[in-house]
Amino acid sequence: MLDWRRRIREYLDARELPAAMREEVVYELAAHLEESYEQARWRGLDEAAAAEAALNEVEDWRGLAADICRAKSEEGSMNYRTKSLWLPALTTLLGASVSLALMQFLGMRPHVVSIAGMGVTFYWPWLATLPIFGAMGAWLSRRGQGKRSACLVAGLSPAVLMLIVMVGLVLPFGLVIDGMDFIRLVGLGIALTMWVVIPGIALLVGALPFLWSGGRPVVSNSGIDQGLKPVL
Repeated sequence: MLDWRRRIREYLDARELPAAMREEVVYELAAHLEESYEQARWRGLDEAAAAEAALNEVEDWRGLAADICRAKSEEGSMNYRTKSLWLPALTTLLGASVSLALMQFLGMRPHVVSIAGMGVTFYWPWLATLPIFGAMGAWLSRRGQGKRSACLVAGLSPAVLMLIVMVGLVLPFGLVIDGMDFIRLVGLGIALTMWVVIPGIALLVGALPFLWSGGRPVVSNSGIDQGLKPVL
């Protein structure tokens, strides 16, 4: 059995690789050579000729190692964002949405308050559950080694999404269709208060403990957050 890892270290100074991914890169290169060697053997070459053919397939060892480092860095970055932001934010959003739908299904009626002649609805029991989901999202983000900003966005994701929908979709659509006057502007402000500001405050109450105790340095296998770059 040929020791491809030893062969690779003869061609490439592994000390030039980022320490966090050094063995992974050597392993990937060894697997590549092993596959090429087996294909050469299948074509009928003897062991020495097959080994030479496999080694000759790699014209630029440094370039190949750099490509592997780059791919692993991108994969590590994507995995980090998923664990520290997207999944926690989705959990918060899903929990808040299911809570509201369940209460409406059970017959919960909103408390209606008249402001400037407009009815403002408050789902108080639903709002009371939001600190739980805000805490859950921020905790999951912190557990995924997310930064404080990621914990905040994950904990406030329902309010953030509603803000994006209202400002990015509802407001431009209303301007194009009906224009904007004082009454519509007041209505938009009330809607933002009902579905963004008040829910956001409730979510923030739950997320706050994890924001102040978070902010830990992120350490990933790819070495991205350690400032390591594949200098090959």
